[in-house]
Amino acid sequence: MYCVDYLQQNLNFKENLQIGFKLVVALFAVLIYIKIIGRTILNHVSGLDLVQNIILGGLAGGIIYNPNVSILKFAFVLFIWTFIISFVAYVCRKNGKLRRLFEGQIIPLVRKGKMNEGGFKKAKLDILTYSNLLKNIGIYDISDVYFAQMEKNGAITAFTNNFDNYAVLLVIEGKINFSYLDGIGKDEDWLKDALKKEGYDNIEKIFIAQWSPEKFLIIPNSKEHKVKLV
Repeated sequence: MYCVDYLQQNLNFKENLQIGFKLVVALFAVLIYIKIIGRTILNHVSGLDLVQNIILGGLAGGIIYNPNVSILKFAFVLFIWTFIISFVAYVCRKNGKLRRLFEGQIIPLVRKGKMNEGGFKKAKLDILTYSNLLKNIGIYDISDVYFAQMEKNGAITAFTNNFDNYAVLLVIEGKINFSYLDGIGKDEDWLKDALKKEGYDNIEKIFIAQWSPEKFLIIPNSKEHKVKLV
């Protein structure tokens, strides 16, 4: 009898039904949110992805269990948050400086076999952690590293003096990726000459240019592309 009274006093069917309905709304809202923003937020490609996921979880969790917030208000808050993130993402794509501000930037750690102490300090990365991260990508000798950098999501990209297993993006959406260009020991003049040989005088018209020892993949700002085998 005590248990029945306790349940009647502490369980409000209407409130629980509202919570359940909010959960359903939240499920579809998050799925739509991922569709609009992009699946990269699932992998935390940048610090911005992590922040927006934390805030989204806090918003959804806090509102779902707050009986004073209606379902309409809940949907409205999620809509506003989606709009804010979409706007920030759009601005970041158009403005490189704002993109670096919101998403962070790539930090060079090793260039042409020489370690960049300033880069390690900026990344707040100690040598032991760096060594362990290299082991995760199959590099066990630090002295073999020719090029290494910390990506926006905290991962390490590195390759050794042997380029056989690596392909790097030298041009991304019409802009030269100087980090990788310098990493393979080439300069802007070399890249422009290589592209001219393939019939591309204007780098801005190139969507992607990927280099590897085996091939040079060039994709212009159209559906057509070609692959040159070395």
